[in-house]
Amino acid sequence: MKKILLLALLFVSMLPTYAQTSIGIIGGYNRTEVHFSNSYSVGYLDKSSASLWRAGLIADHHLWKKIYLQPQLLLNAKGENSKAFDDTRPGYVYFNESISRLLYLELQSNFIFKQQWGKGSFFAGAGPYIGRGIKGRDYDKGYVIIDNQKSDFDTKTDIIFSSKQGEENKAAYQKPYDAGLSFQAGYELQNGLFFNAVYSLGLSNLGYDSEVKVKNNYFGLSVGYFFKKFN
Repeated sequence: MKKILLLALLFVSMLPTYAQTSIGIIGGYNRTEVHFSNSYSVGYLDKSSASLWRAGLIADHHLWKKIYLQPQLLLNAKGENSKAFDDTRPGYVYFNESISRLLYLELQSNFIFKQQWGKGSFFAGAGPYIGRGIKGRDYDKGYVIIDNQKSDFDTKTDIIFSSKQGEENKAAYQKPYDAGLSFQAGYELQNGLFFNAVYSLGLSNLGYDSEVKVKNNYFGLSVGYFFKKFN
């Protein structure tokens, strides 16, 4: 909790209290997936993206000419859906439908270029982000057949965010921090309403195995509104 509060305070400290600053809200849709650098040794693995969401606060501060700083403090939902099937060993069959859901408190710091276009401004930019996992759960449903004996399973596992993996139930553990780069482009109207498209590229390994790197990626669409411009 202390680390979450630290992220929130850091965001507040990045909100300039002087001229040429806007403060607003932002929310949107994520098409998110978890990327593995190497596939697990199963006979068949089908991974698909999940439709999730993000929402939070945004500030817009004019730095120089057409360059702006836009910090964001977001609740950001990430995860994926997958199906695994394995019959590569004699007398053994395994099938699992898995859903992974993760919620992060995320701080972004984007540098934005704006160009007036029509009755508003086109903008594009990029910047780093860091997120702290605050809640997560994995859902697994399937069966195992060993020597013609079938066992069904249907489990829910709460994710434990920790810098060190526990000795028991290792699959429930994940590193707490997610960091990477965010890219965006969009259009802002003169009344403060804006729209953008976002791509988030995870760079930090969320798992504990150096040979199988686990990273969050997503494509998103957003809508936001700046309540007031300070000139």
